[in-house]
Formats: sequence, structure tokens, C-alpha cells
Amino acid sequence: MNESRDGDRLRKVGDKIREIREGLNLSQDEVVRRCDVTKGNLSNIENGNKDFYFTTLLEIAKGLGVDAKELLDF
Repeated sequence: MNESRDGDRLRKVGDKIREIREGLNLSQDEVVRRCDVTKGNLSNIENGNKDFYFTTLLEIAKGLGVDAKELLDF
């Protein structure tokens, strides 16, 4: 496992999630109300501090109202 590579990828995904959320003028509270993710987890993911399951990515996409593939387009 390459921690540097993995950390870079997590930061990129987190940045993309934040970019989309802010572009939609949604707060973290609004997103977590729409899906099964805690605010703490969403914050950690956006900051690249937490690895997560693919199903969590799907839940975040649901909360943002976008296709999951958009979260990986960086």
C-alpha cells in the first residue's frame, strides 16, 4: 500500500466533493440530511482525512443529487 498515493487520491476526492457541494450552495448539514452519512464523516472525507467505503461514496452522491462518477472526475 502506498500511503502517499492513497492520501493524494483521498484529498482529490474530498476536494471534488466539497467543490460540488459548495457549487450547489449546500451546507454539510443539508447533505447529511439527504443521505446516510454523519457530518463528522463528511467533514473528514472532504478534508482527505478518512478512507471510506464505496457505499459511502454512493451515499454522498445521493446527498448531493449527482451521479457517483462525478465525484471521481478530477
